[in-house]
Amino acid sequence: MRFRFLILVVVLACAACSSETQFSGWQTETFDLTEITDSSTKTFVLANSSNDKEQHIRAIAFDRGSNAAGHFRIDTIEVGNMVVEPDDIIIPPGSALSVTVTYTPKNLETTKASYGGWITGEDERWIPSHPDKVKEEEEADEAYAIHRSIIQAVYDHPKEGIFYIQLVGEAEEGPDGEDESGGGFASCEPGDGVACYTGGFAIDIPQLVPGGPQLLELTGPVRMNISGGSVKMYMDEFPFAIMYLRSEEVPQLPSGVTATLIINGSEGVEAEGTFDGSRVTLSGVSFRIRAALGEITSEQIRSGISALVDFDVPELEITTISPLSQGEITMHMETSLPENPSGNELFDQFLSGAEIIAIMEGNLEY
Repeated sequence: MRFRFLILVVVLACAACSSETQFSGWQTETFDLTEITDSSTKTFVLANSSNDKEQHIRAIAFDRGSNAAGHFRIDTIEVGNMVVEPDDIIIPPGSALSVTVTYTPKNLETTKASYGGWITGEDERWIPSHPDKVKEEEEADEAYAIHRSIIQAVYDHPKEGIFYIQLVGEAEEGPDGEDESGGGFASCEPGDGVACYTGGFAIDIPQLVPGGPQLLELTGPVRMNISGGSVKMYMDEFPFAIMYLRSEEVPQLPSGVTATLIINGSEGVEAEGTFDGSRVTLSGVSFRIRAALGEITSEQIRSGISALVDFDVPELEITTISPLSQGEITMHMETSLPENPSGNELFDQFLSGAEIIAIMEGNLEY
């Protein structure tokens, strides 16, 4: 049975619980039904209706613990058309604060929460039912979830108070039956502050595979968030790149053995940088590298794999070596792995100290 809910108390305006010196407020923002591996974005506005008094927000952030699973993220905070930091925010008279949030469901586990007069994630009282009906309800539960979180805006002028924004997302299984998202398969629509890279991702590991860069299969577009001259990349949205290692090409592997390297963005990492309309520079880029025996397909990655090797390569930098022109761009990364990066004796034979060069040559739309 899908979770049904009744919001018993909804406070939509600061005035609902206000005094001359203090206030509290509450509103709910509901996202569209979203598939695992996809995302939904919306913007909500907090207006300063005063004609002569500015408002000061000390901070705007997720309520501690309410977004532990990471289903929601704050993309941008703006006053007027100017991007601001999430603390020490001034809203001039007659202006407004807008917050853009993206909902990317990570799993189909309903959030355990009991605020706003609404309880979710708790086991329902058992009621005897026909076995066929029980099975039908269990299957529906497995394919659907409600996710919730709270953002707090803490004001200290002209009145002190907290405005609560409850975020509600509904998730369903992905197009291929996925019930968890490990990143790498998200869609990307250019425009409204979103840039999408599509094209090549070539890896060169000279001491591992001779013959120059190997063009890898990417499982989707690369998404970047652009605001003014700033750019941000959420690494857990970076698509998977798949590289096959065969014993005929890699002498360190036992005869007849094929292994697969899976490269994707590290979980929970945000890379930030600049974009001037032609060049992208990103710092804090981090990739997760896994290795498994056999030829692993993108469909198998979706359903989960058992990796022999699983480690992260952090603090990388993406630079532009051929600026954007007629929609085409070339970006570059380069690093050297430490000694024994994976902790696996077989793979560390060729990964220890290896120089890795990545070239992204393709199209960028925004």
